[in-house]
Amino acid sequence: MLLARIKDRVAEERGRFSTLILGTTAAYLFMGVAAAVAWSATGQTAWIEYFFQIPGALLLVWLAVAEMALGIRVWRCFGAGEPLRRAWLFIVCSSASAVLGYLYSQLLGVSSKLNPLSHMSNPSPALIQRMRELGLLLGGTVRFAFLAAGLSCVLALYRRSGFMGRLRRRDWLLLGALAVYLVVEYGDVLVALRAGTRFSLSTILGWPVDPLLWLLMGEALLIVRSVQKTGLGWIGRCWAAFSVAIFLTVLGDVGLLATAYDYIPWPLSAVTWFIWMPAAAAFALGPAYQLEAIQMASGELPERRRWGNS
Repeated sequence: MLLARIKDRVAEERGRFSTLILGTTAAYLFMGVAAAVAWSATGQTAWIEYFFQIPGALLLVWLAVAEMALGIRVWRCFGAGEPLRRAWLFIVCSSASAVLGYLYSQLLGVSSKLNPLSHMSNPSPALIQRMRELGLLLGGTVRFAFLAAGLSCVLALYRRSGFMGRLRRRDWLLLGALAVYLVVEYGDVLVALRAGTRFSLSTILGWPVDPLLWLLMGEALLIVRSVQKTGLGWIGRCWAAFSVAIFLTVLGDVGLLATAYDYIPWPLSAVTWFIWMPAAAAFALGPAYQLEAIQMASGELPERRRWGNS
């Protein structure tokens, strides 16, 4: 009896990837709120700057690494020739791009104590800026291109099996709102180009990010509706997590644009910085939920764990 309980406990702990991700992210957000309160009370921006430069940066890197590690485990669960193996390979490549992106943009691309370049005798601001631009490229265009390819493979599988879902009215409204945002954003780019503005290569390479996010949102919503059609609710949590992650990323992107146009003045614009943490957590929850679904199907999770989350 005791051995059976120990076995169930070990199996349950192995299935708590999602709980660990949620709990860790919640703890860091609590720290961030505390830093914001200290900033508001003292008027010293060092509180909030320190949080995002060190604890916040470490959280983003950890979540990306967790997303990649869990994605690799999911990828290995599918044999050669299985359609989902290819899909998860693209998703793993996406998460690997996120890891590199955060390492460059949050650590090497910021003048903080975590950046080894900052401890050089004569650190080059231009080099640090190039590191940040490389990180934004890897964590933006490259990452989302891989993810779009992965979700496309999943949709192809549902289409071949006859379980392709259909978007609902609120889905179309969301995609329509994002399309309007894209038209406004790229309209401003065209106006700037006609006025003779010259954009850097890093800026141009980042232009596909928003169209990719629009495509990803549509793909994720279609997958969620397709999973709902099959009645596999637990697997749906995986793709729902990706949908939430993409939506939060869009909100963060809108926040950056609103800050650039002074629609959200400083210091209120700092509030939008917190969006990237739950977004990164949602990306990590995608493979976590998928792995837990596989473990549940194979009987690795105890019965009370399975019923408690179904």
